[in-house]
Amino acid sequence: MHSLLIFLTSYLVVFFSIPPIIKVAYQKRLFDAPTESRKIHKRIIPNFGGIAIFTAFLFSASLLIPHGLLPKGNLLMCAGLVIFMTGLKDDIVGLSPAIKFAAQFFSAIIVAVIADIRIENLHGLIGYHELHYYTSIGLTVFFMVGIMNAFNLIDGIDGLAGTLALICSLTFAFIFFKAQEIGWFYMSLSLAGAVLGFLYFNITPAKIFMGDSGSLVIGFLASIFSVKFLSLNALHHIQIGEFTVQYGSGVVLAILIIPVFDTLRVFTLRILKNKSPFTADSNHLHHRLLFLGLSHIQATFILALCNVMFIVLALSLQELSVGQILTVITMVALMANGLLSLYIERYKKLLFSPSSSSPARFSSKPSVKNVAADVMEKMFKN
Repeated sequence: MHSLLIFLTSYLVVFFSIPPIIKVAYQKRLFDAPTESRKIHKRIIPNFGGIAIFTAFLFSASLLIPHGLLPKGNLLMCAGLVIFMTGLKDDIVGLSPAIKFAAQFFSAIIVAVIADIRIENLHGLIGYHELHYYTSIGLTVFFMVGIMNAFNLIDGIDGLAGTLALICSLTFAFIFFKAQEIGWFYMSLSLAGAVLGFLYFNITPAKIFMGDSGSLVIGFLASIFSVKFLSLNALHHIQIGEFTVQYGSGVVLAILIIPVFDTLRVFTLRILKNKSPFTADSNHLHHRLLFLGLSHIQATFILALCNVMFIVLALSLQELSVGQILTVITMVALMANGLLSLYIERYKKLLFSPSSSSPARFSSKPSVKNVAADVMEKMFKN
């Protein structure tokens, strides 16, 4: 009952706080205007959903999680506040990448050094087991900053970042419950309730976006949950249903696979084109799915389903070594991306071909659904 109370408290705080936030945002003309061609939405929409998410999470966790169950909770909230304020200022007036990175590194250092929550063991990955203290801190800070930015970058269509955050928080809630880490279980549920309340207003057509104040906070919490789980797994194995988690690294990668893979992919492509990895473009996974004619909900559903499938895959591979698990997950992700690329190329040829098989035979204005159907027909014939 206490866990349900925490979840519902977060949900209700967000549910009742977002309508006033939307009203004030319009009154004060604080919204995300579609001024860039790469932006998908074509109307002004407030981007302060992160205020509701973080406020609900902070209220629920601070009020209902006993201090004894989460002794370092004050340090985590302090670090989270740094990230939230950084994201909020960026939503309002904008911040340079240098300032945003500085804030992210500072909050990560609070977690790794002061709270002493860090990655301590690699379980034989690339030949390393127990890590030196400073190596552990450096790896933890780098990991946390990377995950914060990965969630920030994946927040591109209605419902996607929120849905992935919901899957992440509920999965970690289940893991912490099985590990008897009740304080962390409650904290994961607090985030899950807040995200679910936000999704009610963010599913197409979106009435509000989470903004950087939301995506950075979610990435921050997801990274903390990951590091905590890895530190627990270093001490003992965790039983999840029929599976015994021997190597938490594979499970963490599976939980975070969509934002992590998408970020690494776009960064690599930008670097290969001699561009800055932080140059904005429309080449994210969700952009590619939208190009194929899928709606925001359909694209979100596909990526969320892939996320769940990777989690199941990681759990089923626990008999392998940590290196083998990570390799299999990476190869499956690359294969899925390759198939998507082939499908997109086929789609482009059909869409822009002047031959009789082009979509011109459908109508004067190509129908995306008909083009997609023709693509599938040709693929199966071949």
